[in-house]
Amino acid sequence: MSVTTQDLNRFVENCKPEFAAIKEELNAFNIFNVLGVQYREIRHSNFLGWLFDPNDSHGLNDTILKTLLQHLNKLDALRGSDLGSFLLKDVSTTQVYRESVHNIDILIVNEQLGFVITIENKIYAEFSEHQLAKYYDYIEQNYNHLNTRVYLTLTPLENNSHLGFDLGEMYTNINYTAIVTILEENQELIDAAKPTVKESISQYISMVQKDITKTSKEVALAKEIYKNYKKEIDFIISNQEDFSVYKRDILNYINGGSFEGFIISHNSDSRNVIFLLPDNEDLLEFFRYPEAESRGGDYIFSLVINFEKDAVWMKFGFGNIIESEHKEALQGKKDKLFNTMKGFECFKNRTLSIDFHNDHSKMEYAGICGVPLFNDDVYYAENKSVLEVFKLKFEEINSELIQPWVEECLEKLS
Repeated sequence: MSVTTQDLNRFVENCKPEFAAIKEELNAFNIFNVLGVQYREIRHSNFLGWLFDPNDSHGLNDTILKTLLQHLNKLDALRGSDLGSFLLKDVSTTQVYRESVHNIDILIVNEQLGFVITIENKIYAEFSEHQLAKYYDYIEQNYNHLNTRVYLTLTPLENNSHLGFDLGEMYTNINYTAIVTILEENQELIDAAKPTVKESISQYISMVQKDITKTSKEVALAKEIYKNYKKEIDFIISNQEDFSVYKRDILNYINGGSFEGFIISHNSDSRNVIFLLPDNEDLLEFFRYPEAESRGGDYIFSLVINFEKDAVWMKFGFGNIIESEHKEALQGKKDKLFNTMKGFECFKNRTLSIDFHNDHSKMEYAGICGVPLFNDDVYYAENKSVLEVFKLKFEEINSELIQPWVEECLEKLS
């Protein structure tokens, strides 16, 4: 359907009040957004673990934990008799562990009352059958003396895809909408808490509603605008740049001879990624393990340039290891490389927006960190072609991060 100038003028004029309201909501200060942690599972797990711990500094005692237990009862994750026992008794002996026991995101244990709750937190990543089974086996082996053992998956919205796994039926799904409900049910108590506690919980709720569950005021307004002006908005969106279509152009530039100092480490014809490594023979030897067949190539590590619709970024990441008689030995070498590199000083560069990944070396595609090259805001501000912006930003990253990383590899991996 065609869009006229009159259509666009009407859209802009009629939506001014809604735009003003959305702008006000978006401009509200939120420490979680400022720190850029809204999509980091470990940060959510840390905050929720803090709230669930009856002995932590929030001063809310066991209220949030007991409200969680009430919610689990509604989901039939707890037997009613157990719930009654827990709610009537002192739960101050509960221990809450965050990413510190067997890599479980949140582990809630009360030895005296005989319950343990395991929470596997997923924001955007998919469930791993191996992970869920590993956590289940660990709890069954180490806490089988506790009568009540609860296994939970926590996701933005309802997600029962884990039920397709062998042990998936042992898990119950809860979502972040329920987390917000648990907090809002205790709003009166939270309002009476210390100002810093009250404000942090309020900002956490706002962040979750905006970025995770998409139920905030500004999101609701945006959906209403889109419903009423879908034709005009689709016209604007369809004329935006999509950086993923430029992968071939940039790959041709890299292969063209003027992009010096790097090699293509793996073929990536079918994906919106380019795999690079610095053209330094001493460095390449650290990662050359053809028997791993990692990503179908000779190297177990690469600098991975990712092309997305609205951003281009680089991952310092390891590849997979195929099943073979060499796998255990290769995994040991990968573990050593990964764990050494995690401590590199170059990744502490404060001038770059380096995002450390919460990966571990046993993961097939374990990443050390990611760093942005450019997004749509940067692209439009530069007023250059995509290839020109790529050249400019890659040169900056190469100087600020890649070359210092090469130096540390040569010093510390040998």
